[in-house]
Amino acid sequence: MLDKNRNGETAKRRNGANRCRLYNRGKTVFFFMKCIFFVILFSALSSQLSALSAENSPFDSLKKAYSQINTMEARFHQTIFISSLKKEREFDGEFYYKRQRGFLWRYKTPKVKYFLYDGRFIWQGEEEKSFIIKDRVNKEKTSGTFLDLIEDIAKLDDIFTLKEHSRAGDLEILELLPKKDTTVKSARVWIDNQNLVKKIQIHEFTGNINTIEFSSIKPNRSIDDSRFTFKPESGKEIIER
Repeated sequence: MLDKNRNGETAKRRNGANRCRLYNRGKTVFFFMKCIFFVILFSALSSQLSALSAENSPFDSLKKAYSQINTMEARFHQTIFISSLKKEREFDGEFYYKRQRGFLWRYKTPKVKYFLYDGRFIWQGEEEKSFIIKDRVNKEKTSGTFLDLIEDIAKLDDIFTLKEHSRAGDLEILELLPKKDTTVKSARVWIDNQNLVKKIQIHEFTGNINTIEFSSIKPNRSIDDSRFTFKPESGKEIIER
């Protein structure tokens, strides 16, 4: 009986630790939204750079171009410099976006995990975990953040300041300063001469630096709605927050 109790307590502790780790990862979910937003945004911007100075607002042409982006898919390579550890971690994956449906940000290496936004909830799961986190998105709490921009680009002026637009060789470089986001210090974007977003770098106030390089970017390709629908996985518990 004692052995059974001990085994039960050990299992509970392990499950609790696993949930805590995934919960902490959940705090970074809006980072993934920021990255997705940047890809959509600057894919639209890259073909509009020459018109920036002709508009009343530096973002006017951006808004017009963004209105024509309905879907987006790409592959990515991500490097995260963790300031507190003085270490870098690398990841590879893919993402899909569809206007008014949501997005899927999926890692393939070193571990399979995903962040799925279906318009109401954010689902977070890992292949090796026995549970899935389900977060309800509170639009009131996310007002004035990057999540707003995924649905409504007209709010761009309220959230960003365009600090600098420069060129280095064949690359256009843009630097943005968020007005309201409390985690991001600045963001830089590199766009090549084929009007494709090559790299995004997000500097956080913590000292962390998130760098994402993109390839195989495909705007306005057909993407089935089912890709943005959560599909329950057999034997996995769903934890709602």
